[in-house]
Amino acid sequence: MSTTVDKLLIRLQKFSSKISKVIDATESFNQAGNYYQDLSGWDSAVVQIINPSEEITFNTSNDDDSATGQLLPAPEVPTNWTLVLGVDLATKTDVSAVSADAMVEFGIIGKYLQIAGTPNDPLSYAYVLSQNTYETAGEAYDLGILQGTRIVYAAANALLTGAVILYSDSRLTQPIYGDGASWYGIALLSNKATLYAITIDEAGDIVVD
Repeated sequence: MSTTVDKLLIRLQKFSSKISKVIDATESFNQAGNYYQDLSGWDSAVVQIINPSEEITFNTSNDDDSATGQLLPAPEVPTNWTLVLGVDLATKTDVSAVSADAMVEFGIIGKYLQIAGTPNDPLSYAYVLSQNTYETAGEAYDLGILQGTRIVYAAANALLTGAVILYSDSRLTQPIYGDGASWYGIALLSNKATLYAITIDEAGDIVVD
């Protein structure tokens, strides 16, 4: 079960123009067990957490992991998170995690702020699949995701184990079909270092090389 909160509010502030806005991220956090906020253009963020079910940590990153070759706007899936300190407004001490009601302020940090608990297992996993097809598995390994990709989804774990069909949507309603002979390169969107070569047949079933 993922971490939940009774309420998660983020106040974004821009001091020069005296502008601020409050984002209620409660529902998104409770669905996923974590939440990240793009801080671009803001001077500070004040995070208010009410009644967390377990410890919540704070991380930051500048890496949006844009998919190379993806048609703009490329999807942003921040990665390479680093633990970050904020100021607990009640105690004026630096904290990297909280396990009770708290208000924590963050000033100059990375582009993204992640508020992280224990995540839910996703219903589907996102992958980058090569736009082109290749005659051999070797070509798919070597050239696949370097020559353009599209985002696809599978009900599988991060290693593609057990994935038999790829889908064009995260709800897993529209299968992707192939000819059973052509090879594609494919990699997990959040970690493209591990690459596979696959074929897709007329029924949508995949074979991993």
